[in-house]
Amino acid sequence: MARASIPVDLFNPGQVFACLGLLEAAGVLLGHASGGFEWSHSGDCFHIETCGDRDPVAVVIDFVKAAEVRWLSPRHDLKERDGGETEHREGLAASRDPKAADLPGVMRGLHDDTTFEIPFGFWADGSSRFATTFKKSTNGASAHIRLRNALDAIKQWETAFVLLDPFNCDARTESLFRLDPRGSVDPIHGGFSPDTLRKGEKGRLDVRVATYPICELLAILGLEHARPEQLNSNQFAYCVWDLLLPPVLARAAIAGTLGFGRVRRFVVEHEEVKRGRGGDRKMNHVTEELTA
Repeated sequence: MARASIPVDLFNPGQVFACLGLLEAAGVLLGHASGGFEWSHSGDCFHIETCGDRDPVAVVIDFVKAAEVRWLSPRHDLKERDGGETEHREGLAASRDPKAADLPGVMRGLHDDTTFEIPFGFWADGSSRFATTFKKSTNGASAHIRLRNALDAIKQWETAFVLLDPFNCDARTESLFRLDPRGSVDPIHGGFSPDTLRKGEKGRLDVRVATYPICELLAILGLEHARPEQLNSNQFAYCVWDLLLPPVLARAAIAGTLGFGRVRRFVVEHEEVKRGRGGDRKMNHVTEELTA
C-alpha cells in the first residue's frame, strides 16, 4: 500500500471538499483508496492510502495535468457555450432542461496505459440535492471557462513542486468556482474592491485576489458524489473524520457522523455576491460546532 499526507485547513470547506476529490480520483486511478483527517496541536492533515507503491497525490496531479476535458450533453443540439469540446451521451443524468453553460463533463486520460474517466458536473445532475456550486454560469464565465482557468494554472507547475502542500499553491487566475473562500474579498473588510479597480474607468489597476486552482479543481471532483448538509438558504455544514474511510463512506461522512470514530462539524455562512441579481455566492464565515 502507498500512503501520502498533505496539510489541510479544516476551517476551509474548499480544502475539505478537495480532500474528498483527491480520494475519489485516487480510487479511480489506483484502486482501494481510503482517506481520513488528523488534527493535532502541530497541524492538521489528510492521510490517503491506495494500492501499489506510487504516491497517490502525485498520480492524481499528473493525471489532471495531462487529461483531456470533454463536456457531455444529453442532446445533439446543445453544445458548451464557450467553446469546450462537447460529446453527446445517451442516458446522461442531467437536468431536464439543461443550459449550455452548465453541462457536466469528464476528465479523460491515461494512467499506466489504461484510459480512465473521472466525471464532474454535480451542478447539472437535475436532483433536489444541495448544489453547492457558488457560481452562476449563466451570468458570467461558464463552467468550461472556470475549469480551463484552473487547468491552465495547474499545468504550469511541476508536480514535485506542489506535492508537499498542494492546496496552498496560489495563482492569479480569472474566475474559478468560489469553492475556496480565500478567492473572495469582502470590500467592507478588505477596504477596497479588486473588481472595481480592475474594471473601473479611472486608472484600471489589474488587482487580483490569489486563487487556489488545485484546491478548487479537486473540490469539484469531491462534490460529484457527495454533498455537505444544507441547513438553510445561507448556511451549510460539513464534517471531517479521523478514520481511513473508502470513498463510499467518506461521501456520507462529509455530511454527518457515521456513528463511529471522532468527528468535527463546521457551519458555513454564505451569501450572494450581488444581492438580488442571481450572481455568484461567497462563503463569509466558518465556525466549528463544539460537542461534548
